[in-house]
Amino acid sequence: MQLVEGVLWLDGPTPHGSVNQLLTIGLIPLALLAQAWGPLLGSMFVLPVQPRRLPFFFLLIVGLTLVVGARVLYQPTYTQVTPQGHLNWWSPANPPVFLPWAYGLWAAVIGAPFLFWWRPFWQSLLVVSWGWLWAVASFILTDSAASHWCFFVSFYGAFLLVYAFMVPDKLN
Repeated sequence: MQLVEGVLWLDGPTPHGSVNQLLTIGLIPLALLAQAWGPLLGSMFVLPVQPRRLPFFFLLIVGLTLVVGARVLYQPTYTQVTPQGHLNWWSPANPPVFLPWAYGLWAAVIGAPFLFWWRPFWQSLLVVSWGWLWAVASFILTDSAASHWCFFVSFYGAFLLVYAFMVPDKLN
């Protein structure tokens, strides 16, 4: 998502510009799907899908449903800059309106793979709580609640990178 938003800022983002429309209609939904599916698919490296296939596919389908549903319901055709200077790629209304339950559901879908399958549990709770903290702060303090989701996903990546260097490889 940060890459897509970076390209949007390079474009201005120019309202109704072709680059803006291409990114908003095409790449932002894919980036949002990566936020939900990235941790889920990454969990396959920790646990095989077979013994947990029902919750795995449930989260897969919920993530896809939310992204497609948001795209169909709100139909944003271009990204705008909100009055506080955040990007609004979600809604034609500026500033965007976020339903608290939908926002919370998205947080649950992104955090669920860690909470369900990462052990020790305190580590998964730390990772997910960091994301939820920034999501709640963004919801309360900014005019574009989606502007801090990158903290959530970036912390996943930073945590796993540090963890990978701290844990020695198992020799078979």
